[in-house]
Amino acid sequence: MVSFAWPWAFLLLPLPLLVLWRSRNADAGGDAVAVPPVLAQALGRVESRSSRAGMLQSVLLWLAWLALIAAVAQPSLVAGAAVRPASGRAMVVAIDLSSSMERRDFVLDGRAVDRLTALKSVARAFIAARRGDRIGLVLFGDEAFAAAPVSYDLAAVSNALEESAIGMAGRATAIGDALGLAIVKLRDDPAPIKTVVLLSDGTNNSGQTEPEDAARLAATLGIRVLTIGLGSEKETSAGDPIDPSADLDEATLQRIATASGGTFFRARTTEELAAVYGAIDAIESSAAEAPPVVPRLDIRNWLLLALAGLLAVTSLLRWRRAWA
Repeated sequence: MVSFAWPWAFLLLPLPLLVLWRSRNADAGGDAVAVPPVLAQALGRVESRSSRAGMLQSVLLWLAWLALIAAVAQPSLVAGAAVRPASGRAMVVAIDLSSSMERRDFVLDGRAVDRLTALKSVARAFIAARRGDRIGLVLFGDEAFAAAPVSYDLAAVSNALEESAIGMAGRATAIGDALGLAIVKLRDDPAPIKTVVLLSDGTNNSGQTEPEDAARLAATLGIRVLTIGLGSEKETSAGDPIDPSADLDEATLQRIATASGGTFFRARTTEELAAVYGAIDAIESSAAEAPPVVPRLDIRNWLLLALAGLLAVTSLLRWRRAWA
């Protein structure tokens, strides 16, 4: 099935006839409209209608004009609508990119990795499993910014997370600003279930927004905030006086979750982080209709190639007749 984005373009089809009519019916006191030879030939004024070559040229030029108008109308082949599943849930994932995410206290495939690398590994599978959800991504450090809008394009969200790097938003931790931005992205969303998943391994030490104030605002807007505290814990037998999670403000993350009706999770290892995302995956969803996906194949180039071919053949015929 062929559809046209600008079907009104076909109103231009009779334009050559109108030009010819105007040239033949000029006002008595006015000059006749000059008709280009190519147009005159297409209308059969130069070539005799009894001439087979002239008729062929006229037909080819009319077909070229039709191909041009059809290309202007922006045609596309429609294969049919494909309905995609919908959960009725919109979610923004907010990820901490502060300097503390460089700490290599997680293990992935038997080797020590930094926290962001472990997070990316787990989050990729989580995002890929969100079919039917609309997901957005907020990254934060000294300030927060939207890395991906809330949409069904899970690949775009995953790519944005994959390209993120520690420190790209600054070295500090603006938890309140990140939560505030996530709320803005979900505030006017029509989804019946709206959720923010906020992950941090530090404490709110930057930005203009208090995390608890943002959490209360989320509650008034019906947005639930799930918080994840990331970082390993010091083993008493290790003999290392440094606590790898000394910067983690669990109390603030818990207050954010409680104030918004959400849940606080603690992830000390890669396995626990995967389990946390598995628990989030079980959040209740509601059925809702999603807009259908209509696959379209743009065929304008085909028509333009046909136009070029028709004009080339017409020119060849004229050249042969001129030399005959």
